[in-house]
Amino acid sequence: MTEDISVTEDDSVKTGTGQPQTIWQNRWVLVVGIIVVVPALVLLMLDLDSKPVPVPPQSAEEMLAIEAEMMPDSPSEELDEPGIYNARFYEVKQVVFPDDEYVIGVEVNGHACAYLLAGMNDIDQHIVHHQLGGQEFTVTYCDKSECIAVYDKAGTTAEIRNGGFSGETLWILYDGQRFEQDAEEIPLKSFPSVKTTWAEWKQQHPETLVYVGLGMSHGPTLKDE
Repeated sequence: MTEDISVTEDDSVKTGTGQPQTIWQNRWVLVVGIIVVVPALVLLMLDLDSKPVPVPPQSAEEMLAIEAEMMPDSPSEELDEPGIYNARFYEVKQVVFPDDEYVIGVEVNGHACAYLLAGMNDIDQHIVHHQLGGQEFTVTYCDKSECIAVYDKAGTTAEIRNGGFSGETLWILYDGQRFEQDAEEIPLKSFPSVKTTWAEWKQQHPETLVYVGLGMSHGPTLKDE
């Protein structure tokens, strides 16, 4: 059985169901479809061509914090080393390291001395013994914990030695016992000191001496003689 289709004068199409559908209605469906589909395709193409939004760079402090979280805990290591005696010191005009490098500054009776932290990074150079302005003291630095401590040697009954690494910070070996560098129970008195930049220290103390380390581990630190 075939379906009877006829076109009337009002441009309508009649099907066997008896429901008329005009040609203009079909055209409007096509127009609406174009209006909806074409913009969607354009947006899709623009989205595919778009580049990813750049992620702002992280600060040095944030990167160090991320690295610290990813790195496993450092194992402890016991040592028994005397530290640096008879260290060599230089005048301001003899050194060339950058002004933004950090130093430990000590001033005694009008005499000033700076200790370059980068020159104390190595495990066997964390401790420097010094006599300045008639007083003796020991400068200590741990590069892993960035802890600084300067101890007064007046009245001490034993040698202040490098005891190794506790897993957190430098161990100070004193009178046969190991103490963490910043421990409150360590039986040593603190000696006045500051942590500052080389630029600030030498501006305040133009006649200062400076210790740069034994191995010159921080690039060229001395001027050619």
